[in-house]
Amino acid sequence: MTRQILAMTALPLALGLGLVGCSGSTTVDESEVESMTADQLEQMVGTRPNIDCPGDLEAEVGATLQCVLSADGDTNEYAVDLTVTSVEDGVANWDFQVADTPM
Repeated sequence: MTRQILAMTALPLALGLGLVGCSGSTTVDESEVESMTADQLEQMVGTRPNIDCPGDLEAEVGATLQCVLSADGDTNEYAVDLTVTSVEDGVANWDFQVADTPM
């Protein structure tokens, strides 16, 4: 599975999809960020990765968060960098990029 994800990172904008997180506060909950990012990756590669983030994502344009991607049966872990691209009406949109090499 990790090979599939790595193959996707080589494509321009392949992992630059905007995600939407609904949040009543100024952050997007950690579990929501993890779930939505994993959902998008699963749609792209056909297998759901494990995404682990260290906390909530600030709902502010330019805010960043580095999460970790892992796959069942693979000991490698990859950084996933998230960046908030817009916030409108309490909805944060973010892009993400999976590192090409393991951490």
